Amino acid sequence: MIEEIVTVNLLVGNMNMNDSSWKNTERLDLNSLELKKMQFKMLKKQLTRVYDESPYYKEKFDLAGVNPHEFSSLEQYKDYPMFDKYEERESQALSLKEQGHPLGMHLTCNIRDVNRMSASSGTTGTPSFQGHTANDRKIIERNFTRMAKMTGLRAGDKVLMAGVMSMWVAGLPTVDALLSYGANVIPIGGLVGSAKVIEMIQLTRPEVIICTPSFARQLLKKSKTELNIDLSQFCVRKLVVYGEPGGSVPEIVKELSEGFGGAEIFDMSGGTGCLNPIFAQCSEHDGMHFIAPDSAYIELYDRNAGKVIPFEDGAVGEFVYTDFDRECGPLIRFMDGDKMRVNMKPCKCGLAGMRFEILGRVDDMLLIKGVNVFPSAVRDLVMSFQGEVTGNVRIVKGSDSPVIEPPMIVKVECVGEPDSKALAELKQRLETIIQRQLRFKANIVLFYEGELPMEYGATGKIKLLETSS
Repeated sequence: MIEEIVTVNLLVGNMNMNDSSWKNTERLDLNSLELKKMQFKMLKKQLTRVYDESPYYKEKFDLAGVNPHEFSSLEQYKDYPMFDKYEERESQALSLKEQGHPLGMHLTCNIRDVNRMSASSGTTGTPSFQGHTANDRKIIERNFTRMAKMTGLRAGDKVLMAGVMSMWVAGLPTVDALLSYGANVIPIGGLVGSAKVIEMIQLTRPEVIICTPSFARQLLKKSKTELNIDLSQFCVRKLVVYGEPGGSVPEIVKELSEGFGGAEIFDMSGGTGCLNPIFAQCSEHDGMHFIAPDSAYIELYDRNAGKVIPFEDGAVGEFVYTDFDRECGPLIRFMDGDKMRVNMKPCKCGLAGMRFEILGRVDDMLLIKGVNVFPSAVRDLVMSFQGEVTGNVRIVKGSDSPVIEPPMIVKVECVGEPDSKALAELKQRLETIIQRQLRFKANIVLFYEGELPMEYGATGKIKLLETSS
């Protein structure tokens, strides 16, 4: 069986970086035999490489009782251990201490071959670092080219890059990919502030703007309420958004399109540890397509059931990622934490394969004025006031949408029955620490002990979220 699979894959071959064959149905259909054979070959190569070259992965795989040299089918992959952000941070903290770099003990290339380092935002803790080799960067540029062509981006287009570029994994790498694609890049970045970005829109007249949806909304608000500038008059043709929910939310898409004078809104995304982007919208705007099944292996995981489930239309689960080609610190079976619903129906654009919609984080991530907020992070911060609070915490949402307008209402139960002065002081301290550490404004509503009933979900876990009627 192995010889047959390998023989067929040698005939199929890896996709050329400039090859348009990735659009072929058999290369995009996750259930096609040809794609499965190709992915088996690429996965075995990556697993064998990290096992042979990384003491970290060798120990991890040995403890799990798996050996990549004996890997004979994709079905066996479910036996390989998973990776998550906590293990990644531990690995990176240890490599910083013992080896003098933050790329993790799972680094699988010579540190001298790394020619760019980026980082996550660190919203939920210490930033996670990613390194890229020259070959990693080439694959990022290949995947970006696929996304750019799907969105109608043309070589020579003036593209204003207004995403955060200071170390962010989707910042400078996006600029590099734009340059490789042939765009006329205006690399202002979002950290200069919305007023400066609006000025550059006026002065440079970009055809395309790339940023997060929340920053695009902030540009519209700032220009209208404070600067008396109408951004719909500057002929922005396309807005490509990424980094957070919003680009596929109809209400937000409508707001952005109207605010930017009828600009077409495209959503793109990636998977942690992958050479992104690997997901992009087509002109039908009916979910994001998985455009890189030759670059990343994705499993659909049901966390409650503790198992991988099939890619079937309407299935809901968490994406687990493995990058086939990443040379610097590949994350094997990384649990990304996003809850997805997959769409396996044919798209009107003609592309086969899987599309999806993001339902939210596994732990119900919220979005408040551009800040990703995990309910568990709010709870943990409130819990640091031990002795003054019971730990009964509830975040109030106005609707089922993950987007919340500040201030976020947070119900907190006190220990005992403090007097009014003590309540006022506790409220102020809680709101201050949330603003400082989680970067959003909260409205703390305090309850005496016993006045805030605990509510439980179907799994027996205490609910952190409630939706106001």
